[in-house]
Amino acid sequence: MNGLDDVVRLVRAGRRFLVTGHANPDGDALGSMLATLHGLRALGKEVVAYDHDPAPRRFSFLPGATALVSDAAALAGPFDATFVHDCGDHHLLGDRFPSRAVTGPLVVLDHHASGRDFGDLSLRDSDAAAVGVIVARLLGALGVSIDVTIAECLWCSLASDTGWFRYASTDAETMRLATACVEAGAVPWDFARRSEESAPPARLKLMARVFDTLELVGATALLTLERATLTATGTTTAEAEGLVGYARALDGVEVGVMLYEQEGGVRVSLRSKGAVDVGAVAARLGGGGHRAAAGCFVPGSIADVRARVLEALSGR
Repeated sequence: MNGLDDVVRLVRAGRRFLVTGHANPDGDALGSMLATLHGLRALGKEVVAYDHDPAPRRFSFLPGATALVSDAAALAGPFDATFVHDCGDHHLLGDRFPSRAVTGPLVVLDHHASGRDFGDLSLRDSDAAAVGVIVARLLGALGVSIDVTIAECLWCSLASDTGWFRYASTDAETMRLATACVEAGAVPWDFARRSEESAPPARLKLMARVFDTLELVGATALLTLERATLTATGTTTAEAEGLVGYARALDGVEVGVMLYEQEGGVRVSLRSKGAVDVGAVAARLGGGGHRAAAGCFVPGSIADVRARVLEALSGR
């Protein structure tokens, strides 16, 4: 967070900003970028939100989520700067990320321990429970008060990346920010109802098929999602997010693995109970993340990638 003063000066001097996050945004990426959007708008700035992919259906109710731009060609640059959220490597922004002529300098707000610096300025803190914590620090330094709109977005970031305040990263600063969000008008049950308890019936069918693939290899539990399963159930990978947590939750399991078959390879999601540093494992496979939560994309078939993941875990 050593660059906080520099980022504050950049914001004060600028007029137009772009906010973004990694492709296929999760709750932390989306919530934190939208909190920054509303915070900068409170200062009278012109702000646009962009992501390689649309907001997940389960978070589409967040203020500003439906206005997320996914067509880079539609962005009218140049911007005075672009704020990148929850992204540890430039390639995770997707293959349509706009050019430097459009984005201006990049300001990276991130908390991944294995992140690779690619921004002109970085607010990086691997101890932050969620990127929303870093955003709140920035908004505080800018003199922006948390109103109900910002609070709802920050709550999404916090709840998503702390597992509803269960994970080891949850600390006193996290809980103070959560309290500030509730005091500003965020309603935890309303968020839970709309994000966690409004799933389409097809998600249940998807879960049944995915859970049927469960495989136990020592202290590792693996789940697999083939593309054919998505077609058969009429779902997308968004409906499968979070299922890896069920694998980790099994008795006697230290690491949960979810393999998502995609074009050209397999997206791997890794979750650990703490004894295994899955961030380091993912880094060896070209990805990254935290000690307890990480991911990567590995070219090849499901069988090949499964073998590589197990080999990487055994060599930890």
